[in-house]
Amino acid sequence: MTDRVRTGAYCQALALAVKPDDVVVDLGAGAGIFTLHACRLGARLVHAIEPNAAIQVAREVVRANGFSQRVTFHQAMSLQVELPEPCDVLVTDPRGVLPLYEQAIPTIMDARRRLLKPGGVLIPQRDTIWTALVEAPDIYREHYDDAWRLANDGFDMEAARRRTINSFGRRHLELNQLLSEPVRWLLLDYRVIERASACGSVQFQVQRPGTAHGFALWFDSELIDGVSISNCPGQAELIYGQLFFPFQEPLSVLPNQTITVDLRADLIAGDYIWQWTTQKTSAASPREIERLYHQSSWFSNVLGPGRLKKMSDQHIPSLNEEGVAYMRALELMNNRRPLGQIAEAMAAEFPKRFPSSDDALGFVGELSARWSD
Repeated sequence: MTDRVRTGAYCQALALAVKPDDVVVDLGAGAGIFTLHACRLGARLVHAIEPNAAIQVAREVVRANGFSQRVTFHQAMSLQVELPEPCDVLVTDPRGVLPLYEQAIPTIMDARRRLLKPGGVLIPQRDTIWTALVEAPDIYREHYDDAWRLANDGFDMEAARRRTINSFGRRHLELNQLLSEPVRWLLLDYRVIERASACGSVQFQVQRPGTAHGFALWFDSELIDGVSISNCPGQAELIYGQLFFPFQEPLSVLPNQTITVDLRADLIAGDYIWQWTTQKTSAASPREIERLYHQSSWFSNVLGPGRLKKMSDQHIPSLNEEGVAYMRALELMNNRRPLGQIAEAMAAEFPKRFPSSDDALGFVGELSARWSD
């Protein structure tokens, strides 16, 4: 809400989209700012959907502003929500640093199909993801070199650096840190998109001599015709920042040299695994590959062989004591017993895990809050 550029643009888009008597869905309503604006604009009904406990704040601010009769709250994932009628306008901010974030795109695809009427207005309409080579010595030194190579007390810490160098992070970059012109990597048209994963190759033409420490991704968003926002370096700083991907080692580059990056983002088990393969051609012979790096956020995992074995498709699992406790608690809940009785039963059956029924009540209460109707 404090990012007035972002919030202001969304409010402009709502002002163009919402008509009196419209039904609006605020998907990921948070504290309810878009819900409030939709009500002010004359919406007949707003469905505020938010799985997080922040929806309680939305309930309170809606009541304080006199709109309670026009807002229905749904504390749930939108995939679990059914509406009595499809909405005229669906508004959401699906992004982390980028739109490729957790379950954002599958959520939008589902909401568009089930919750938005044909011909209804979807905000945002589309995002374009851009990328450019970046010179960022301070970021690279602080996050990828200092601890593991410069301040390692003389020990070999490459095992730790290998994991760090395959991770990415949010940064706020300046325009003068770009070594190439921005290149479009991906177009996400939410009105028609049917796939959450993405891949594509980009070629960076170096504009000036320097050292490429990695590349950055950002997005331009068209919220509605005539209203857009951008978190491009050099623009007004938005909450999103840019996503910085480091190279395995810094690359010295010269003007007109080509750096090619094959980039893919695969949605797996609710989050994205990123891969980036980098080729640097020789300045003297453009067809000669001088450097080749293959990196992946999967390599940043610190999963040991024991955990990986348990995740294998050949592994035959057996529940440990904690797993048995979860299963038993859910079984008792499914039999529709009061939580107090369930807590007493859990304390009796698992005395080491729950010394008292009060200890067990906290455990089963959390399960109830997460998974019961």
